[in-house]
Amino acid sequence: MPATPTPAPLFIHPSDLAQQRVIRLPLPIVEGNCDYLEREAELRRMDEVLIRSGIEDACIAHHIAAVRSAAGAAAKPLSDRRRATIQHQARQSLRCTVARILSNESHRSFSCHLAESALLQWFCGIRFDGIVHVPSKSALQRMEAEVPAEVLHELNVLLLRRSTETDEVGASTLGLAEAVDLSLLWMDATCAKLDIHYPTDWILLRDATRTIIKAIITIRSHGLKHRMPAPERFIARMNAQCMAMSGASRRGRDGRGGERTKKKARKATLRTMKEIVGSVRKHGQRYRDLLASSWRETDLSEREAQRIIERIDGVITQLPDAIRQAHERIIGERVVPNAEKTLSLYQPHAQVYVRGKSGADAEFGLQMLLSESAEGLIIDCHLLPDITSDSSLLMPAIARMRQRFGDQVAGTVVTDRGFSSAANDAALAAASTTNMTLPRNPEKMRQRLQDPTVQKLQKRRAQTEARIGIFKANFLGDHLPTKNWQAQERFVAWATLAHNLWVLARQEQAAKPLAQAG
Repeated sequence: MPATPTPAPLFIHPSDLAQQRVIRLPLPIVEGNCDYLEREAELRRMDEVLIRSGIEDACIAHHIAAVRSAAGAAAKPLSDRRRATIQHQARQSLRCTVARILSNESHRSFSCHLAESALLQWFCGIRFDGIVHVPSKSALQRMEAEVPAEVLHELNVLLLRRSTETDEVGASTLGLAEAVDLSLLWMDATCAKLDIHYPTDWILLRDATRTIIKAIITIRSHGLKHRMPAPERFIARMNAQCMAMSGASRRGRDGRGGERTKKKARKATLRTMKEIVGSVRKHGQRYRDLLASSWRETDLSEREAQRIIERIDGVITQLPDAIRQAHERIIGERVVPNAEKTLSLYQPHAQVYVRGKSGADAEFGLQMLLSESAEGLIIDCHLLPDITSDSSLLMPAIARMRQRFGDQVAGTVVTDRGFSSAANDAALAAASTTNMTLPRNPEKMRQRLQDPTVQKLQKRRAQTEARIGIFKANFLGDHLPTKNWQAQERFVAWATLAHNLWVLARQEQAAKPLAQAG
């Protein structure tokens, strides 16, 4: 593919990168373990890609720009020592986060793993002066959070652009055997699961009770007290009602009692739950107001006190809707539309994603659209705040990718039947995009599959299903580990960048000249 003009996603001033590269200790020689040797070769190749693609330099430029922006226009110029420190922190933030996502470990586990592994220390640029200094779990979490999702998208665009470029003699800029082709894409939607339990209505009342009571216990432990029964008793009473509700749900299955008896028991239990959570709400409000007015009398900082207040407010404000929802479904025996349901008190943006598949009829999380190149690179990974039809996602995704990569992307698009519509067919034709989407009509689909090209591309679509499975299982984890929308969008951007680095590291490399082969 001919070289593509590549505007830098971030302005990089030469003085920001003017420092000697850190000299890293040589890796130990390991024999007899093929898996380790493959892992070492993979990380060495990723190290090369990070440097040659300019991602590392762009990340450093962002960190320096952020420091200068925070300091203000009247701040003094950065000293050489301060600049070198920022460069080291930026490089370590990028490499540690990518390595942690590749390891599919928590911050705590990866911090321990990093302390044990000389290979990870080499890749992450850990300094060694007789003592191994590795970042703690909190430092790793801060590293991940200090890079905005927008910057991560720009870094991924820069990586993909570099992978498509060739030099004057036609050699890949990143040393690939063949430059990446972005003109052919496969697209599919899936559900990115959130870290929530199954959203049973009455469970929300239990969650609210536990959260408010634990906040009250924390406030009391710091010296602020208001007259009330022992807080732990409310949790014990609510747990007893949860067991009663579970027992009522099982009635009738073993022949004891009928459906009517089961409903009466569930309604009576829910009424008791509503009384408990009503009392807990009043106590929580009183303690919340007490902390807001008297936090200076405690050993809590203002930020810590505010965090406790926000935790109580977040539950109390959602509690009326949770009570109404449980009342409507259990006592009123009425259906609550999905759009009006509260699925989680802690992640209110969670959605019901009805898939109709075996073992996954309905999932709870966020809709995610993924676009894949022929090489397995993720060109676009987009989280959506609301569940929408697949057909409405197609053209916005193509417009988004062409804005980032230019008109050479998405020359041919392959999707399943869910993306098909008459409007999309017309829009794809107007956008000069070859439409390889299968029609919804079964007869038209059979006719379309008579074309060998369509048949071949649709058969390849099974690999996109596998790509989604790999991405969700090995990079996102069983569920998104972060809580709020902004952090989840950022984590998906990190995971996309780590995935593409991993895929490029596994691509066939260009043959080295004989003079370098030795």
